[in-house]
Amino acid sequence: MRAREISALQQSNRHVELRGRVCLSSCTMYLALDRVCVSAATTFGFHGPSYYGRPLSSRDFEHWSQVIASHYPARLKRWYLETGRHRNSGYYRIKGRKLIEMGVAPCH
Repeated sequence: MRAREISALQQSNRHVELRGRVCLSSCTMYLALDRVCVSAATTFGFHGPSYYGRPLSSRDFEHWSQVIASHYPARLKRWYLETGRHRNSGYYRIKGRKLIEMGVAPCH
C-alpha cells in the first residue's frame, strides 16, 4: 500500500523528487514527505475518495477525505477539501508549478 511506502520513506529521511509526465491519484500522497520536491512541468491528478470508483457513505467519504488531505501542505489541503475531493470521475489536473506556488518545494 502507498501509505506504508510513504511512511518508510519518511522514516528513512530520503529526498524524493516527483518528476515525469504525470503523478495521479495516490501518487500525490508523496507530497506529505518532508523531503519532497516537484517538477514544475509534471501534471498532478487529484480526485475524491471512492471504493474502486463507487461512492462512499457520507461518513466514510469525510473520513477518507481527511486522511488523503493529511498528505498535503496547508494550501493544497484546503483546496482539496473545498474542491478536489468532490470529483470521483477523472481528475483535477494541476501542474507542478501551481503546487510550487502552494508551498511545495521545486526540484532543481
